[in-house]
Amino acid sequence: MSDAQDFRPSVRIALGSPMLAAGVQSVLSGFGLSAAGDADVLIVDDSWLAEPDDLAGASALVALGSAVWATLLPELAGGGWAALPADATPAELLAGVLGAAAGLAVLPPALVPDGPVDDEDTTSSTALTSDVTLTPRERDVLALLAEGLSNKRAARDLGVSESTVKFHVQALYSKLGVQSRAGAVARGIALGLVSV
Repeated sequence: MSDAQDFRPSVRIALGSPMLAAGVQSVLSGFGLSAAGDADVLIVDDSWLAEPDDLAGASALVALGSAVWATLLPELAGGGWAALPADATPAELLAGVLGAAAGLAVLPPALVPDGPVDDEDTTSSTALTSDVTLTPRERDVLALLAEGLSNKRAARDLGVSESTVKFHVQALYSKLGVQSRAGAVARGIALGLVSV
């Protein structure tokens, strides 16, 4: 790794279902993420609920399945974590892995608390996003990148040419200070520009 912006986390898939594991592996490899024994992110499912303490200290965790993970993971993970439903979309899975690897907590909207946000959190969030201003079209393109769409598919969805989408992708890379689609999505999530 020559540059932190090129960082693509490696994953270790420890799922009880071989079929689900193969599907997750296929989705993540489609996004250019590789599986490794000594990985940055560990992906687990409800089969680990019997012995959740075995996960304690893992640097980054992504749990697929029960909503109970949202209460367990903050105590178990040594870093970022994601609690996702077992039927998470490819975009949600990618966001969970990238968010956890970046040290963030990722939850589906249904599990996000409705309570008030601390003034301290609001201040730091405003400070983070104030240095990045995206046009409405760049926001649209970033959202489609987060869904895992190709430039061609994004162009079709937006009703523009593929060259126009490539132009906006390059503008996103420049504004977000990244050099890859995964980096743009991760930075967008970190800045609150993309919701998953």
